[in-house]
Amino acid sequence: MTNLKYLISVVILMISGMSFSQDSSAPVPAEMWLCELNDGFTLADVRQVSKDVEAFSEKNGMKGGQWIFTTFMGDMNPNGFALMTAWPDFTEMGGGFQNFFTNGEGDKIFSRWLKIANCPTRSLVMIENPWSNMD
Repeated sequence: MTNLKYLISVVILMISGMSFSQDSSAPVPAEMWLCELNDGFTLADVRQVSKDVEAFSEKNGMKGGQWIFTTFMGDMNPNGFALMTAWPDFTEMGGGFQNFFTNGEGDKIFSRWLKIANCPTRSLVMIENPWSNMD
């Protein structure tokens, strides 16, 4: 899992900022979870939780995005993945945490998340995208 953590961290930091169309070189805050699926669950379950978070964000008028990272070579773990949520600024991030965790609006979604995956590593990071020609 250690090699997977480093590989995913590098990929996340290099690629993920590309999706923010404002000044793409400005750092944006993100939350990164390094996880393994629990028995009986698949990435389809992770995708459904992500859709539920998207619906929550839309309902609350919040901006952001989520990405799921899996390996396709190297230290392969068919149950390993990373989930990252990023926001355009700290105000959006703080509002998201406030509504989702503190106010309890996300309790049902987060309860489902805890059944689906074991995530021993959670980091808050800044993402920069110095350049991108993927548009």
